[in-house]
Amino acid sequence: MPTSARPAGRGPLPVAGLAMVAGMIVTALVGIVGSHIQTWIFIVAAGLLVAEAAVASLRWPRAALVGVVLSPILDRYLVPGLLAPDAESLAHLLSEALLVAVGAALLLQAARHASLRQALNHRTVGFTVAFVLLAALSAVVNAVPVGQALAGIGFTVDAVALFLLARLVGFDTRQALIAILVLLGLVVAGAVIAVAQALLTPHLLGLSALRGRFGELYRLAAFFGDPNVFAAFLSAAVPFALFGIKGLRTKRGRRVALAVAFLLVLALWLSFSRGGWLGAVGGFAIAALLVDRRPIPIAALVVAVALVVALVMPRNLVCPACEKRPDLVGSTIGRIGTVGGGEDLRVLFIVNGLPILADHPALGVGPGRYGGAAADNYGTPVYAAYGTDKLFKNPSQRTVDDFWLHLAVEAGLLGLIAYLGTVGAALLPILRAARSAAWGRRVALAGIGGAVIGLAINALTTMLLEANSVAFLFWFLLGIGSQLAASPEAAPADAPPEPVAA
Repeated sequence: MPTSARPAGRGPLPVAGLAMVAGMIVTALVGIVGSHIQTWIFIVAAGLLVAEAAVASLRWPRAALVGVVLSPILDRYLVPGLLAPDAESLAHLLSEALLVAVGAALLLQAARHASLRQALNHRTVGFTVAFVLLAALSAVVNAVPVGQALAGIGFTVDAVALFLLARLVGFDTRQALIAILVLLGLVVAGAVIAVAQALLTPHLLGLSALRGRFGELYRLAAFFGDPNVFAAFLSAAVPFALFGIKGLRTKRGRRVALAVAFLLVLALWLSFSRGGWLGAVGGFAIAALLVDRRPIPIAALVVAVALVVALVMPRNLVCPACEKRPDLVGSTIGRIGTVGGGEDLRVLFIVNGLPILADHPALGVGPGRYGGAAADNYGTPVYAAYGTDKLFKNPSQRTVDDFWLHLAVEAGLLGLIAYLGTVGAALLPILRAARSAAWGRRVALAGIGGAVIGLAINALTTMLLEANSVAFLFWFLLGIGSQLAASPEAAPADAPPEPVAA
């Protein structure tokens, strides 16, 4: 396992750590307040915050990486609402700046201590290089402008850096479990708030709920802002809780896992995100079939009970003016009807994209030329040539809402295979190792497998793996999972691994 050049101690957080955290909080507050005075004050404060994070990463690299993974939630959904309008768009760059600064600091430290080569020694890195080379070749063949090509490639693979950085600093089983629990804690907090929004008022704590087109009067997202992003985090958290119901050692731990699983699934139903539903169910089911089938019956019961509760629970108890109960079943049937009738926009994008792929099967139309943020920012001749522009009738519709379609059309089948290789090279060893692991380590490995598969499924309905908010989580989980899989720790003599149910 790659180890940090400067291992962190296991004692309580030292005074220096508390001082660093306090300093970063003060810097953030100065930036928020300063944005309402002069934009340059916010820019200076943001730069100082990024520098503080880079310095902190040299002493506490694992905590810094977890902070980077969570930073897109702050810079996209929490902080912008506190800033002056001129600073809101700048805030969206913060997570990317943190990744670059923290990554550069850790890479420089690793180069000094000769741990970089060990971190790079993984097939996922090789597949990533292959993907970048194929994308660059596609850019040359399709005469994509350099800036647009770099943006298209960068938006697709920048988050892979977290896979490398997680391996660079090193996570043993205990450290990996702590990191996972921190991430789960954030999602559980969001689930509690979302359920409270449903029970009391959608506007709880100043939050809001989005409206859907099929009777979803209130799509709840807690502090995540976007119901689809919230559902993606929920779908990634659900497998850990479900595997914990049978996989944790103590009865108390298993009961807590059951309660957490119910809470997460209930919040997932309330998000009205069908992609999140498919991701959670598909990710857990596939991982369970490959690793441990024992939790499947109880998981099915949890999903069913949570659905019933979502349908009959009291709503809007302190909001008499709020509208009637959202129609969970009817709205879903309506959505299925548009898909079956060929009227769903995602289906129309697929119908539009397949002929483009057929005309450019090997290398695609070039990075930044179809379906993603780069195509929206730079423009693309592909849309006019194939009538894609006619599908973008809604001004807020910026992408094709299907990461895999976008990737296939831009990079071609060769690029798609290379990208799938980057994921599979990390995921398959994780699933294999989970079968023979014990207790908490097995729950972590199986949970990572279910989370990654679920997010990949969910990415069929949105651009999850291009957006930092979810892509950071996706690749970080694969990074720590690759270490748990490669360095199994012996289970105690009295706690042998339980066999996989037939």
